[in-house]
Amino acid sequence: MAVVIIYPNWTIPNTTSDVAKSFIFDFTKLPFHALYFKATDIYMAFYIPLLLFGITANILNIVVFTKTGARDNVTVSFMALSITDLFYLGIISPFFTVLTIVHYVEIKLGIKFNWLVDSNVLSYPSYWYSFVFYETSILITVYISVVRCACVALPFTVKNIFTSRRAVVTFITFFISVLLLRLPLFMTKRIIREFDPISNTTQLAYKELEDGGLADRLHDIMNRNILNWASITIVIASLVVMVIKLRASARFRSSAGATHSAETHTGTLGVDLNNAQAVSSEQGPGKQTSDSKLSTQTSQTKTFKGKKLPSPEEEKKQMLSSKEAQVVRAVILVAAVFVTCQTPLMVYTLVRRFESEFDNVEADGRFIKFPKYLFLFTLITNIASFFTLINASVNIVIHYNFNSRYRNTIKTLWKCH
Repeated sequence: MAVVIIYPNWTIPNTTSDVAKSFIFDFTKLPFHALYFKATDIYMAFYIPLLLFGITANILNIVVFTKTGARDNVTVSFMALSITDLFYLGIISPFFTVLTIVHYVEIKLGIKFNWLVDSNVLSYPSYWYSFVFYETSILITVYISVVRCACVALPFTVKNIFTSRRAVVTFITFFISVLLLRLPLFMTKRIIREFDPISNTTQLAYKELEDGGLADRLHDIMNRNILNWASITIVIASLVVMVIKLRASARFRSSAGATHSAETHTGTLGVDLNNAQAVSSEQGPGKQTSDSKLSTQTSQTKTFKGKKLPSPEEEKKQMLSSKEAQVVRAVILVAAVFVTCQTPLMVYTLVRRFESEFDNVEADGRFIKFPKYLFLFTLITNIASFFTLINASVNIVIHYNFNSRYRNTIKTLWKCH
């Protein structure tokens, strides 16, 4: 649920006109209130800069992937991830912009900001609709992790299955599925025209229709718990497999280096053996002992340190190419960022299911509920939202460091300007 910033003189949104909207409540009775106010001053300062950076970075990603040509599955997947991240950041921008203005202008400076329309109309719809794209990004990250894991674990079995065309169809399916899951929640959100007796005008107003909390509970269970926990479990499993395979590949490369040295030594012995046999035929039977020793040495070169040397075919199957290894490392970092940034959101949604006092303020007619852990809930929710911005913004750093074609295209674009 989206959270309203809480201050000592707080206004309940979305109440009916016959209920007094402004009142004073002693928030010091609730725990974590001091921590909440101190933390809000810190993370609020990063919302706008992070939004601007993320939007710019994802636009640049899309331009670069378009220039390089989105022909393979990997490029198509990263480009789709950049598109959904861009839509998420663009749509949710009004929500974080309103929060920042309210906090620093209206609260900290005490200046009344003249909104053209109700600030709730500007902020809350953008919050709810933006997460359709964020959850699609989650599923795309899962897809990227699973595909790369399969290609590393079974390279000759599944590599040709994951085509760019199939990837596009899969991503469209993800988006439609997430949208359908959120429809019950969207049906409870409305922007309506409402008469304001104070200004004697009719204005747009944001309303949440009462359904007994059914849509919110369904959203929490399906989108925030089942979808998130299933996604992060699959991604972690894929990460573990890829890391194991990368280490095995590194060990094999080391072994292959030793094998190459042994084979070089074998070739030298073979030349020496031929020379020795020629000398032996000239010198007579008295030199047979030397030939026998050389034959023994030659037979021993079929093994190295007691281990059978791999054939060229085995080497080809077990070693990752340098380019493939870079792709896998990039996928591992993208997935690791996702897991790290998603953890706060998952923790609070799970705790919310089991602790009724860990929740948002509820206004239902004349009854207003202030849960005991309201401040802690609001703080963790805002921190979780902050991490979603990071998750949608930082992939450009990974692409630049682990994709040589991406890096060269960036440099070319920079020189052109």
